[in-house]
Amino acid sequence: MLSNGGEIFRTNELMVYAARQFGLRECSVFTIANGIFVSAIVEGELYSCQVRHIPLTPIHLERVEAMNDLSRRIAAGVVGPEEAKAEVHRIRAIKGAGPVALTLASALGAGGFGFLFGGNLRDCAMSALAGLLLYVFILNFCNRFHIRKVMTNILSSALVTLFCCVALHLGLGDHLDKMIVGAIFPLVPGVPLTIAVRNFMENDYIAGLVRLTDAVLVAGCIAVGVGCVITTWNTLFGGIVL
Repeated sequence: MLSNGGEIFRTNELMVYAARQFGLRECSVFTIANGIFVSAIVEGELYSCQVRHIPLTPIHLERVEAMNDLSRRIAAGVVGPEEAKAEVHRIRAIKGAGPVALTLASALGAGGFGFLFGGNLRDCAMSALAGLLLYVFILNFCNRFHIRKVMTNILSSALVTLFCCVALHLGLGDHLDKMIVGAIFPLVPGVPLTIAVRNFMENDYIAGLVRLTDAVLVAGCIAVGVGCVITTWNTLFGGIVL
């Protein structure tokens, strides 16, 4: 659950429910955004402790929902340890959206946000094309060559900004800011930022700080990519006014 974008308190609840249901009466769980620490006394004699590192990976809400359902069934006592283990393996094997679906979703999202922020139909069309180009680039270049997250965000935002600048130069769009905002929105870390705020509201400052740092880093990388392209374009060609 944690590795697929689930919340800290839900991860803790799932582990506590499972421990109680499966006979671990003295079990303590400490969870942060990228790590789980568990200690338990088994049969009153054996003291056991495990530490698991959880990398910050892309969010997969279908797996999170499946784990929530499993948690409810465990708490109700209808799933045993072996069944739960098999179910976890099945959930891990759930595939996310395919490349075509991701690319189309990026295009529709970019075009929709371009319209939401005040762009006209020409601006929205260019934002949609930029969003399409964005995920084609991420899936076929960044993922293929295992480019790190920081550089992926910088290069991706720079590419769509360059596309929007060229579109404006060719007269295919009218408002550069609307096109760029729509185009980069598929990269914006909305869910990690929301989870970070919720963690802070629940006094879970360590987990909130980790998520917030990740979100701010992504936002900073997007700003770097956009800023570098606009500055370079203005230096070489001029004429861009945001």
